[in-house]
Amino acid sequence: MPSLVISQDTVTVNLHSQHLELVKRKSEESINKYERIKVPLIDVDRVIICGRPAVSIPALQKLMKFGIPTFFTTSSGRWIGSLSPDNNMNAERRIRQYELAGNKDFALKISRKIVYAKIRNSRRVLQRLAANREISHHTAHCKAVDTLKKLYEQSLDAENLEILRGYEGYAAATYFAQLGKYFPDDIPFTERNRQPPKDAANALLSWTYAIVQGEIDCIIRSRGLDACIGYLHAVSHGTPSLTLDLLEPLRAPCCDLLVLNILNHKHLTADNFEYRDENGGTYLNQSARKPFFQAYELAMTRKFTPYRGENHVDFRDVIKNQVLALLKGMEGYFEWNFFIMP
Repeated sequence: MPSLVISQDTVTVNLHSQHLELVKRKSEESINKYERIKVPLIDVDRVIICGRPAVSIPALQKLMKFGIPTFFTTSSGRWIGSLSPDNNMNAERRIRQYELAGNKDFALKISRKIVYAKIRNSRRVLQRLAANREISHHTAHCKAVDTLKKLYEQSLDAENLEILRGYEGYAAATYFAQLGKYFPDDIPFTERNRQPPKDAANALLSWTYAIVQGEIDCIIRSRGLDACIGYLHAVSHGTPSLTLDLLEPLRAPCCDLLVLNILNHKHLTADNFEYRDENGGTYLNQSARKPFFQAYELAMTRKFTPYRGENHVDFRDVIKNQVLALLKGMEGYFEWNFFIMP
């Protein structure tokens, strides 16, 4: 079991020896009011907790002892944080990271690579989508991919972070303007919005980003790094800047393509989303959790070849490789790129 997802507030999680016991409360009308499931810890690679299920302290302690990363989101999909086993005591890495935190040259070198990979991957996603729809010759598409190509080339020579962030912002606007063409008619996408997401398309995008962000955060911490010390994203209270940095190259090839796959293949429909009056946002409802995570696991574990002749990897391997690439940069080696979509 790659991931154990606990996503209902009616679930209680207790520890029984080397197992987690999940107890779900049924309706009051049911003769047997409880459903019990035992999950061997040896079969769990990570735990995702959505909302407020009741997880006991002994269960959380055992997850830590087994080295199983656990991360938390709100019921609406906002990332909260991670509970990461502190098995990696490499304090030297964090010291080096803090030393580099104020090094503008290093931050610019790393940020260039992040933005280059993000824009190049965004362009590749549009090319694949257009080829599948046989619209690669359309004027708007050609103009968008040409613009993105110029932007990712310019990003490698950006003189400072402000200019680089400008390239990134322009690229994002260009990309999303085209991406909306590939959403289904019943769940349209017109523009990117969040906090709160105004429609179902943005709700699913934000939810997917948050789940992948949680996986990245756990890997960063397991490698002895501080997830809050980033380079492209400014250091800010309560912001996992480094996690967000490493999410950027994966937004289009991992998250956006998954969202389109889920919606266009009707794994989720408009009935799986709900509008909330309290803040005017739209969110996944409880019925969306199971089909989403089924599709998510398939996407994260699907093997592919990043370059001809190389070993097959999946997106969880990609996340680990991106962290290892960052560590190489911290050691002074820069002959590498963050993930580039094949």
